[in-house]
Amino acid sequence: MMKILDAARLADAEVLNRRIEDYTEYEPVVRGIISRVREEGDAALRDFAEKFDGGAPASLELSAEERRAALARVSDEYKAMLERAAANIREFHEKQVRQGFSYTRPDGTVLGQKFTPVQRAGIYVPGGTASYPSTVLMNAIPAKVAGVGEIIMATPPARGGKVRDEIVAA
Repeated sequence: MMKILDAARLADAEVLNRRIEDYTEYEPVVRGIISRVREEGDAALRDFAEKFDGGAPASLELSAEERRAALARVSDEYKAMLERAAANIREFHEKQVRQGFSYTRPDGTVLGQKFTPVQRAGIYVPGGTASYPSTVLMNAIPAKVAGVGEIIMATPPARGGKVRDEIVAA
């Protein structure tokens, strides 16, 4: 059962006294991984997938056929759940879309603001031992609503080098 806390009743010390993790010991390892990927590209990604995920995919990009096959393997109930969630997320983010404006001052100066989406965006979806299709929806849908032209998703594979069908379906 989930414990529900009333923020008005919490002591300041209890709220502010959260444990802060120190990740500095991992920095050299992470910097090494980043450096190697910059230098070696896809070859390094495959090596790290073998090391950390227990297998590297034959290709780092899913084909249209692989995407269709993954979608076919998930249940209709699951697809309906994704569609409901997507509709809710889309509805919310459509209300956030900002319109630009311009006006001319009496002296003839034209002022305004224009909102322009980026052409391409990348999203990262955690994976491996867990599946986070909600992360796909919560990142891709706002980008699409904003008008981003192309979204590229990166996600680690599950054991054996395959991306989970639930992630692909989302």
